Amino acid sequence: MATKPDYHVFTFRTDERPFPWRWEIRRHSKPMGVKLGSGGYQSQSAAEFAGKNALERFLVELAQEERRERKISLL
Repeated sequence: MATKPDYHVFTFRTDERPFPWRWEIRRHSKPMGVKLGSGGYQSQSAAEFAGKNALERFLVELAQEERRERKISLL
C-alpha cells in the first residue's frame, strides 16, 4: 500500500552554485523506475521541506491510482 513508510525524501548537496541542495523521493524496498526530485535550494532544510511536500502529493496520487486499479480488476 502507498502509505507504508517505504518511500522517503533524500536530500543532498551538489556542486551547483549558488543553490546546491536538491531532494529526491526514494524507496527502501527496491529502486524506483524513475527519478523524482528537484534542485536549486539554498539550504538543506528548504530542500527537505519541498521534498516532503512533493512526497505527500506523490503518496496521495499513488493511493488514488492503486484504488483505480483495484476497482478495474474487480470488474
